[in-house]
Parts: sequence; C-alpha cells; structure tokens
Amino acid sequence: MMVSYKKPHLIFAKLIDQPTWGGDYILKLKNLQTHPSFQDKKIGQSYELFGDSKLALEITDSSDARFIPEVGYPDKPDVHGELFPFHKDIDYLTLSELVGINPSQMLGEKVQAKWGKMPLLIKLNHAAGNSFQLHIKPSQTHLRWQPKPESWYYLEDGLVTYGIKKDADIDEYKKTCVEIDSFMKTISLQVQQGTMTLEEANRKAKEFIREKNPWQYVNKHVVHQYELVDLSSGGIHHSWEEDKENFPQGNILLEVQQDVMDPFCTIRSFDQGKIKSDGTIRPLNIDDYFRIIDTDPAVNDFQTALKKRQGNRLLTTPYYCLDIIEVKDKVEETIKDSFAHLYVRNGEVEVTTDEGNVRVGKGHSCFVPYGAEKYTIKALQPNSVVLKTYIVDGSK
Repeated sequence: MMVSYKKPHLIFAKLIDQPTWGGDYILKLKNLQTHPSFQDKKIGQSYELFGDSKLALEITDSSDARFIPEVGYPDKPDVHGELFPFHKDIDYLTLSELVGINPSQMLGEKVQAKWGKMPLLIKLNHAAGNSFQLHIKPSQTHLRWQPKPESWYYLEDGLVTYGIKKDADIDEYKKTCVEIDSFMKTISLQVQQGTMTLEEANRKAKEFIREKNPWQYVNKHVVHQYELVDLSSGGIHHSWEEDKENFPQGNILLEVQQDVMDPFCTIRSFDQGKIKSDGTIRPLNIDDYFRIIDTDPAVNDFQTALKKRQGNRLLTTPYYCLDIIEVKDKVEETIKDSFAHLYVRNGEVEVTTDEGNVRVGKGHSCFVPYGAEKYTIKALQPNSVVLKTYIVDGSK
C-alpha cells in the first residue's frame, strides 16, 4: 500500500459511551443521531485525535455513508469491528502505524525529537458534573503523578468550578473532603453487601454532601459559548458542574490536552457523590490534592484562565496552540513545526494539499501531515469555521 505523507486524511472519531452522563449532542454534531447503531448510546466523549486514531485512506468526504466512528473506551480495545463489521472492508491505517513508518514526515522533526509519538489528545466532551481535581504543574516532578496540560474551548455555555476562594479555610476544606469520602465508602460497602439499595445510597449521599457543601471553598463560574479556559499551567482546582435548570445539556466543549491517561495524572478530592451501578466508588487522592494545590490568589483568579483571542490565535502554550480560521472563500496555510489537526466547528470545508483533498463537514476532523508543507482550506458553506491545533517548535 502506497502511503503519502503529503495528503490530508479524514479521522475516524472514537466515541466513548458514557451511560451515566453522556447524551446525543455529539451524535447530532456528526449527523449520526438517526443512525440505527447509535439509538441506545449516550455518548460522553469523542476522541478526535490521539495516538491510535484511525485515518481514512480511501474515504475523502465526511458525508460518505461509510464514514462511521468507532465506539470504545479510553483504556480498552475498541469494538469497532463488532458494531460496524462493514468497516472491515474500508482501508485505514492508525496514526501510530503511519508515525512508525515515517515519524518526521507525519508529526514533524521537532515533535518527533521531543516526544517520539503523537503527544496530543483532542476530544469533544458532553459532560455532566465531574470530580474536584487538579494536575501537577509541568515544572514539577512526582513519584506517581505526571503533568497533563489541558485547555477547554466551550461550544455552548457551561458551568465550572475553578480555583480556591480567597477566604477559604484549607484545613476545613480538606476535612470536608475526608468526611465525604468516609461516608461514601460506608454506603458503598453497604450497597455491595446488599444491605442498602443503590437508590437509597444515592439519596443519602446527596443529603450528606448538601450538608457538607464542598462548593463553599471553590469559585463557581459560568463559561460562555466560544470562551477558552486554559488549565495548562497546572496546580489549580477545576471541575465541570451540573445545573440542569440553567444548563440542561451540561458542559459541551472541545478539549485539547497532552495525551496522559487519568490514572497517572488526575488527582481527585471529591467525586460529586457518584456511585456506580455495582455499588463501587472511584478512589480519591485527597492528601496529594491538598499537598500539590496552588493556593496563590493570583493564579486562582478565573480571569487568568480565560484566554482572549489575538488575531486568529486563541491559545498559545509550550505544548500546543489553537487557532480559529473563519473561511469566507479560501485560506492558504503553511506548515512550520508540526502537523495540523483541523476540526470543523461550523459549515463545511475542503482541505487540499499537493497530493489530495478531503471534504470535512461540521463536527468532523482531518489530519494534515507535516510533510504536506502547505495546504488550502476552501469554504463549501457560508460562515465555515475551523479550529486548528498544532505545536510550535515542538519543545517545552
């Protein structure tokens, strides 16, 4: 099979079924809400780019009926072939396979030299409440925890907590988290032993947490559509929040981050009282959370996390950059230090290099290899908008 490192490729998204907090927003974005294979699915995430993304070799139009995402889990093999057996006849290669053949032409020489693999994970999230958590600062080293720079670009209005309140009593905050965790462990065990129903446990958890009110120690903020929250500096408390009355869809966002699995990077102090169907709860890391958290009021100010657009640039970090490209007719792009990931926020575009082109509709992504050197983005619908993620200099 001849492989070109100068042509763009559509990316088969990897959908993550999240029955406790997903929904149909992502399916509607990708115009898949009526597809029979997704009728019983609540999709919480869509992996738009990661190390094992599947790149289409023959399909060049995202409206092609064969261009169907796979379904799986972040840390388990996908069930792509089981759900969609017709995909077995579609030519694709994984990003890691293509990188293995020619890493510098796929990723860029500087990216390959620095990381030796695709370092980014880009995903769509449709999320209800998430745990109180943080990541260590990229400048820190820890025996267990790795840094995970991440940033959120909101596609709809949402609600988050960010940072510690200026007058928060940190000792009392920690005590509250410990008390809630102890209570949750007790009722979790009772559910597993069959002495308490899951419904009763959820009711008791809700009452206890309402009484303890861990939100009294953190800042809660509304994030508006198309605002960008940057968490790449690390050390700061953050979580997605629920407000079914004002934000019935939850938090809808495009997330760009370094590709590090949660067990190695996510430090949790409170999990919103969630109990799994089998009665188990997620383990927390309360001591590490309070040992690592940065309580400096300056960095806990939400305004430091909100990034303002500068020209076409939405975000610049040492780990990734994000641009917004509003395509009225045709835009010429030159590749400098790395590949480019293009996500179509609105409309439809055609992406063309010297050796090929792809048509990419709203809610879909394509990958432009470093070896392409340059490409054009042509609007096929009015008011087309593309979000471009890439790496500058490939260094920290």
